[in-house]
Amino acid sequence: MRILTFLAFLFYLSSCTTYKQLQVLQGEIDSTKFSQFKVPEQKVQKGDQLSIAVFSDNAAASAMFNTGSISTIGNSAGQLAGSGVSATNNLYEVDNEGMIFFPQVGKLKVEGLTKEGMTALLNSRLKDKYLTNPYYVINFLNLKITVFGDVTKPGVYPLVRANTNIFEALTMAGDLTFYARRENVLVIREQDGRRVFARIDITKPDVFNSPYYYLQQNDMVFVDMRKSKVNGTDQTWLRNTSLLLSILTTVTIMINIFR
Repeated sequence: MRILTFLAFLFYLSSCTTYKQLQVLQGEIDSTKFSQFKVPEQKVQKGDQLSIAVFSDNAAASAMFNTGSISTIGNSAGQLAGSGVSATNNLYEVDNEGMIFFPQVGKLKVEGLTKEGMTALLNSRLKDKYLTNPYYVINFLNLKITVFGDVTKPGVYPLVRANTNIFEALTMAGDLTFYARRENVLVIREQDGRRVFARIDITKPDVFNSPYYYLQQNDMVFVDMRKSKVNGTDQTWLRNTSLLLSILTTVTIMINIFR
């Protein structure tokens, strides 16, 4: 009987998830090694919606560039604060060729450009030719990521700022479940016309240096599950183990009573 009890106890231990499996950023973090970082700039992708407002020393000259194409976003953008320029009339949707149609200029290839790159492109078409000392307010309007798998609240979430990192994304999705494989988080990224698949381990401090630590628009984050969930949940194991131990205890007591 003692042997059965011992085997049941081993069964219980083997079924339990260890504390270490639930931890992120395990081990010592070298603050010097990870103190320096550079947030990658967002680049324009097909299907992006952009707001571009044009300003210069001559407000009247700038006005003809602030009547841009109306996108499907509607009238939610409102007015750019203090500018007198309506953001609603300055919305551009990047087409399947990576182009936008800009007033007075025509089609511009913007796919793959950062805000700085778009500023340089606009300056090449507008500066000195149409405007003196032009400057631009450029915003991405539909940045989003998808988080799914073993998270509490899978879904599509807006990227409210460019330097959103993997931990913030997982927090937005309600954090990882009990069964999530923290060492096997998959980031799927679309860049340069192809999909890139990268697995990162959020239990290791080296995640801070991963090119996938900061997320980009349209990234998909998939959290894999542990085998214990596929083969039978830990709760089921615990219930079965508890039942087995109860039966063994009862049998032991009965044997001692009637011995």
